[in-house]
Amino acid sequence: MDTQELLQKIPKPKLRGDKVLWICVLVFAMISVLAVFSSSSFIANRHDMPKTAIFFSQLRFVALGFFTLFLFYLIPMRLYRRAAFAVFLITLAGLVAAMLFGEEINGAKRSFSIFGFTVQPLEFAKIGLILYLAKALELWQDSLGTLKDYCLKLLLPIGVTCLFVLPNSASTVLLFGLLSFLVMFFMGVKPKFLLLTIGAAVAAIALLLLVYNVAFAGKTHEPGEKVGKVEGFFNRIGTAQQRILNFASGTKVDDESASETLSKEELEKIRDTKRQSMNAKIAISQGGLIGKGPGKSTQRYSLSMAFSDFIFAFIAEEYGLLGSGIVILLYIIVLFRCIRMTRKCSTTFSEALILGLAWLIALQAMLHIFVNVGLLPVTGHTLPLISHGGTAYLVLSGAMGMILSVSRHLEKKEELEKLKTDEQAN
Repeated sequence: MDTQELLQKIPKPKLRGDKVLWICVLVFAMISVLAVFSSSSFIANRHDMPKTAIFFSQLRFVALGFFTLFLFYLIPMRLYRRAAFAVFLITLAGLVAAMLFGEEINGAKRSFSIFGFTVQPLEFAKIGLILYLAKALELWQDSLGTLKDYCLKLLLPIGVTCLFVLPNSASTVLLFGLLSFLVMFFMGVKPKFLLLTIGAAVAAIALLLLVYNVAFAGKTHEPGEKVGKVEGFFNRIGTAQQRILNFASGTKVDDESASETLSKEELEKIRDTKRQSMNAKIAISQGGLIGKGPGKSTQRYSLSMAFSDFIFAFIAEEYGLLGSGIVILLYIIVLFRCIRMTRKCSTTFSEALILGLAWLIALQAMLHIFVNVGLLPVTGHTLPLISHGGTAYLVLSGAMGMILSVSRHLEKKEELEKLKTDEQAN
């Protein structure tokens, strides 16, 4: 009996793929809806919006998220493989478009509008980079023996992506760097190349900071004077440096050195983020073991981003250590189920793709949680599949759809092999 006849014998359930991951997706959605509703009602009223405006917005994003997930779930793996390089180039073009035509907010251009929709290329670039790494590792896995090949085929595209992202989000560069390192490490890239990469990254950061502090730090401008693109780029690096120094030393943004380095708008933003960070830590500490209970948060009145950048702290306040622990456990389950899945993958592309997407979700969750508990400066990364929606929510829903697509393919392959074994036994 040939393969086509065996395929027809395979039962066709409504839903394939890792059942545990499907359950995790549903639990994420339920937590998201409950947390966003409870955390956003006061903020909506304060901005003269209906009490349920942000909640219904999140319901739409959750519905769109499931649609996106199912769409990517149904796409065959061969199409992801064929489109990998093209998707990567499109996401790079999106980053360039944001730099050239994006709306500047707080000194950064992270989005642009097209046909009335706001697009954030930074989010799409996460998937684009993972697809590139998966395809490149599969295509050139036997020709990465020299440092030259490694630099040209892997390190250069990663570096170009980070260079386009750096003017707008230093924390996303950190995410991209960690993500790329983990994928290459687990996929067996030579350790000496990875160590050289770490050294090169440290040297590049030191050089950028040196150039900023020598050539641009403390430079003043007349009101209304236009700042050049090169200086604007290094000023963003200076802003990141000042935030890290303020976080590490505990100094106040009103210090004379900070006032000379940053603009009035940037100083005000840092004051707000420091206040938000302090309120987040208060929320976590007040949650205790079981929390205050749904709808009983008090810090939501001072956490203006409780439904987004600080939703983990809000969950910890209302549901306590137990509720926040369940959230962390869900991300751990997703990561380890995906790592387990890679053992069944027969191609380098699917293995690297699953690793990249799993680590993307885990690392972004880790960054969000570390910010909320005060271990990192405020970065603006949302909690995957839980924070109030937007491009980030839809992109990560698509990432889960891609993971489940690979899982569906592996499940079908296992059933086919079992049928072949049964046929041979008969």
